[in-house]
Amino acid sequence: METTFANPSFWTYFIGSYAYYLPFVLTMVWAPLALFGLSKQKETNTIKQIIWSLVILVVPVIGPAVYLLVADTEYEKKFKQIAVGGGLGVLLLVWVLSLISHI
Repeated sequence: METTFANPSFWTYFIGSYAYYLPFVLTMVWAPLALFGLSKQKETNTIKQIIWSLVILVVPVIGPAVYLLVADTEYEKKFKQIAVGGGLGVLLLVWVLSLISHI
């Protein structure tokens, strides 16, 4: 059975919905973690906290991921690597599967 854009298969819809919604889910998980970690940092001045808050909230997936990997001191390094790396790995996998399902 041939799959085209005019006649998409079930897998095209299934993988496509994951490719569409996964960035929103990652942002909903990472942004609160990053903002909570930012609020716990007492040694950071107010200007840096405001700038990081804007980066976390304005740049959806990349902002919280960069903050968690680079600037956060609240969580353990291994937890941050697994949370961010795993999320980005799944996102990349879903995007690749989405591209393959259109072929």
